[in-house]
Order: sequence, then C-alpha cells, then structure tokens
Amino acid sequence: MMQWIMLGSIACLLSTLASPVLLAQANCKRLNPYATDFNSDPRVRRAYREKAVAAFGPKIRDFVESQGEEGVAALFACTKPVAVKLAEFHTSGELANLPRPHDLLRVIAQPQHGDDVALWAIQHANELADADCFDAYLMSPLDYALGLKHLESGAADARARRLHNSAATTTAQPLTQDEKMMLVVGIGFS
Repeated sequence: MMQWIMLGSIACLLSTLASPVLLAQANCKRLNPYATDFNSDPRVRRAYREKAVAAFGPKIRDFVESQGEEGVAALFACTKPVAVKLAEFHTSGELANLPRPHDLLRVIAQPQHGDDVALWAIQHANELADADCFDAYLMSPLDYALGLKHLESGAADARARRLHNSAATTTAQPLTQDEKMMLVVGIGFS
C-alpha cells in the first residue's frame, strides 16, 4: 500500500514538473511591465522609461518623465494610439486637473483596463475633476467605461460614504472651562 502511495506521489510530482505552464507560473523573478513597483533598481526604472519612449515615440517623453513608473505602466497597458492620446491628455494639462492623477494611471495599468478606462477618463475629464466622481470612477472604472453605471449615481454614493466616514471619525471635543461653567449655571437656574 505504501509503495502505491509513494509511486502516485512521484507520478504527480513528475507531471507537474513537466508542465510548462506551471513552470512559467513559478518564475517569480520575471519582470511585469504592468506592475507599478519598480523601486527595486533605478536602472530597471530607467530602462522601462526608455522602452516606453522607444515603443510609443518621442512625444511620450515628457509624460514618462513627469508621471514616472505609474505613467509607464499605464502606457504599456494601452495600445499605441491610446497611449499617444494619454500623453496628449497630459500635455494639455487636463490630467493635472484631476484630483489624483497617479491613482488614475494605476487604475489604467491594471490588467484588462487599459484602453477602455483611459479613453473614458480622457473623454469625461471635466466630470472627473470632481473628487466624488473621481473616487467613484476609481472604485469600478470598467462599470462606467462600459456604460453599466452612471457616474452621477456613483458620485452620490461616494459623497454619502465620504460624509458618513467623516462624521463617524469626528470625535467630541472636551468642554472648555467656560462651557462647563455655562452648563452648571444653566442647569442650576432651570
């Protein structure tokens, strides 16, 4: 019985080692161009910036240098025409009008987001200048980009959540001496 269990274990081990998919998944050292954590080596960060400029053209240089690793990751998540539009969006100054541009770039860089999220954000930049609309968009960008939700309702939810959280975190301040005296005097005369 033990021999069969041992033989089965060895067979399972050999079948997993022979699978190229599993071996590829085990390669943890492989660099991911969509990842925004490039802090390991400055040479790697510079190489990705240069790779982005080489891939998308010299118009991208200002965008890459000012937006850093988030910008590079967002560019690599998009097709070339959308990446150029994203750089033009930055050059026009509209990206800077958003509450947190780097957060938008991180969302664009997420897998399966890329073009859809970037184009919708570029087309609706005026609406996204409002912090609540921006927060709602960042929570589920594909829902808005694909027309599954309306930004106004999402912004209302984000606003309500923000106001609820700020009310919940506001703590009562201790009473000053004058306020305590007013209470004592007020209660004493009632």
